[in-house]
Amino acid sequence: MNSIFHKASDNRKLYVFLFCLSLSTFFWFLNALGKKFTTDVVYQVSYNHFPSNKVVLNELPKYFKIKIRGFGFDLMTYKLKIRKPSFTINLSKIDGIHQPIDSTQQNTLASSSFASYIASQLGDNIEIKEIYPDSIHFLLDVKKEKLVKIIPITKINFEKQYQLFGKIQVKPLTTTVRGPSSIIDTLEQVYTDRIFFQNLSKTVTKSVSFNKKYAQSQLEFNPSKVILYVPVEKYTETSIMVNIAYVNVPDSITMKAIPNEIELKFMVPLSKMESLTNAKFSAEIDYKQINENYNHKLKVEIKEYPSYIQSLTLNPGKVEYILRKQN
Repeated sequence: MNSIFHKASDNRKLYVFLFCLSLSTFFWFLNALGKKFTTDVVYQVSYNHFPSNKVVLNELPKYFKIKIRGFGFDLMTYKLKIRKPSFTINLSKIDGIHQPIDSTQQNTLASSSFASYIASQLGDNIEIKEIYPDSIHFLLDVKKEKLVKIIPITKINFEKQYQLFGKIQVKPLTTTVRGPSSIIDTLEQVYTDRIFFQNLSKTVTKSVSFNKKYAQSQLEFNPSKVILYVPVEKYTETSIMVNIAYVNVPDSITMKAIPNEIELKFMVPLSKMESLTNAKFSAEIDYKQINENYNHKLKVEIKEYPSYIQSLTLNPGKVEYILRKQN
């Protein structure tokens, strides 16, 4: 029985101790809030009213660290605000930033110039001691525009027997690019984002943006996207025999190739199979290939063939020949 009373007494002592500790901590905290402290706050910054005829080349600060001093209660009240502190810098207020220029120009804005605005957000009882960075530097260039050619960047895999039928088409062929004159003056062409086409078995079209690296150079495009047209057809392998012609042979000499015809193997679109009947192929060897060392074989050159065939091979690629003097 005595142990029970002793335990209850110990518990009461513990509660009294904890109450006194909490009360003293509370009064200490109130006393601390009545003193002045120095702390840092971070402001997010944005910019507006950029000059329409210029481009800012350098990266501008996105945050400012501001050292402030005030009573603990005021600082705590400010830091407990749900909204993150932020402000916007109006570039039209910077002296000379909208004046015409012929080349790069540098302007500087002291951070102290917007200290009063920040102070109005902080309240009368909080003092700004320091703003970092202490200034903002603007490196400006003339904004120009130019019409340039568009180059698509693609990687294509096809289903078996399917291949590209012709060339990849870009619509439009050109785009108007606006940006710093230091870049625009030397810009001749621009590239799309790299696009991967997997296992193609039919013609596709796709809307594509320009390479993301251009955003780092402050370049703007009109139009901002292009259409890629990728023509695809099914191909089949076929072959034909073609007679060899002779060029640059002197009138006093007759020339004969051995063999005098070669086999051409190639891939042809199924839609063009009937066109092969009237298609023109020509193969030739050039007498001028014969040099002082007397070449034993001459290379066969294909001079004419339809543009729609692919993977053209010759068999044989070189031929022997016989020369005879005419009487």
